[in-house]
Amino acid sequence: TSAEPANVPRDCPEGMVVIECGELDSLEKARGTARVATFCLDVHEVSVAAYSRLGGVPPKRTDWDNPAEDSRASTFCNANLPARDEHPVNCVSRDEAAAHCAKRGARVPTREWAARGGDDAYRTPWGSPVATDQICWGKPRARFGTCEPGAFPRDMTAMGVANLGGNVSEWTTAPLRHENRDGNRESPGPRFAHGASWYAIDDGYARAALGGFQTPARRAETIGFRCAADR
Repeated sequence: TSAEPANVPRDCPEGMVVIECGELDSLEKARGTARVATFCLDVHEVSVAAYSRLGGVPPKRTDWDNPAEDSRASTFCNANLPARDEHPVNCVSRDEAAAHCAKRGARVPTREWAARGGDDAYRTPWGSPVATDQICWGKPRARFGTCEPGAFPRDMTAMGVANLGGNVSEWTTAPLRHENRDGNRESPGPRFAHGASWYAIDDGYARAALGGFQTPARRAETIGFRCAADR
C-alpha cells in the first residue's frame, strides 16, 4: 500500500480519530481490491446528548412496520429512559443519522475498514477470535438496553475506535454490491447496518469482515450510528 504524502494533516475534529488509508480485499469480489482513503471516524457512537446538541430530537418510537413489534421495541428507545444522555442514540432513522453527520461536515461511514482496525486479517474489531464477553451484546446473558460508553474497554480497535463490535449496530452506507442502475448506493437504496447490538446473540454480527446486514426497520431499538469525515 502506498503511503500518503508527508504533508497531509493528521488531525481530526474533536471526538474523532484518524483511520489510515489502505487496501481492502472485502466482500466486493466483483470489483477486486478496494482502495480506502485516510478518513476520520467518531471514537464513540453518537450519544443522546450529542444528537440533541445539534438540534436533533431523540426518537421515542421504532418503525418496524409492525404495530405490535413497535409497541414492544419502543420501550428500549433511550429517549424514553432515564439517565441515558451518554448512551448511544437509538431508534433513529438512517436519514436522520445522515442529517446529523451533515451538520458536522461529515457522513455516514461504510465502516468495514475501520472495523478491521486497518488490517485485512482482523476477524473482529479488537483483533481476537469470535466474541465472548468483550462486547455489549446478548451473551453470556440477555440485556435490556444499551450499555454506557466505556463499560467494555476491550471493544476497542488498534486505531482507538470504541464499540465497533457491540452496544448498538450502526447505520452504514450500502456496500458497493448494492449500487442501483444509476451507480448510486443511497437513493433509493436498501438500509444497511454493521456490527452486533446489545440484543444480538449471533457472533457473526461482530465479525469485522461482515460487509453489513440489510434491515427492514426504518428505526430500530438496536441501531444507532457514528459519523465519518473525509480528509
